[in-house]
Amino acid sequence: MSQTSHSNSALQLYKFCPKCGGKFVHRGGNHLKCQDCDYSYFVNQAPTAGVIIFNSEGKVMMAKRKFEPKKGTWQSIGGFVVLDESLEEAAVREAKEELGVNIEIDNYLGSFPEIYEFGGVAVPFLAIYFTAKIIDGDPIPNDDVAEIGYFTRDELQKLDITYPALRELLLAKMS
Repeated sequence: MSQTSHSNSALQLYKFCPKCGGKFVHRGGNHLKCQDCDYSYFVNQAPTAGVIIFNSEGKVMMAKRKFEPKKGTWQSIGGFVVLDESLEEAAVREAKEELGVNIEIDNYLGSFPEIYEFGGVAVPFLAIYFTAKIIDGDPIPNDDVAEIGYFTRDELQKLDITYPALRELLLAKMS
C-alpha cells in the first residue's frame, strides 16, 4: 500500500467532530472540517521513540516482536510517546520496559513515516530514532520483546525487519 493510500486510510478513522459530533468533510491533504460547526481538524502522525544501541563490537541490538502486529519480525527498542512525555523520556521509558535497563541518549539518528496496522486499523506514526548506551543493567527481553540479538551490517541485510525504512536507517549509520 502506498503512503497516499495509508494517508487516505488514516483519514477514514476520523468521521465525527470532537466538538459537536457533526460529520467531518475532507478538505484536502490532512484537513477535515465539521459540516455543522465549521471546526477544523488536522490528522497527524503519532510520534514513536526508538532506541538504537550498539555493542562494543559495533553490532546493533534488535528486538524480536513477541506479539502481533508483525509478530516474529525484528525491530529496535521503542514505542509510542504517551501524553505529557517528551521523545527522550519515551525512549528511556521504553528501554526500561522492554529491556530492564537504564540508558543515556547520545544522538538523534533519524526518522521516517510508517503505518502501524493493528486490529484492522491503520494508524500513521512518525518513527523517531536516537542512539543510546546502556548505563545500568543487563538487557533482558521483557514486555513485548521475545528475544534480543546483536547483528552486523551484513546480518542486518538478511534479517526480517518490521519496517524496511528502519533497515535503511541502520545500514546508513553502519556504513
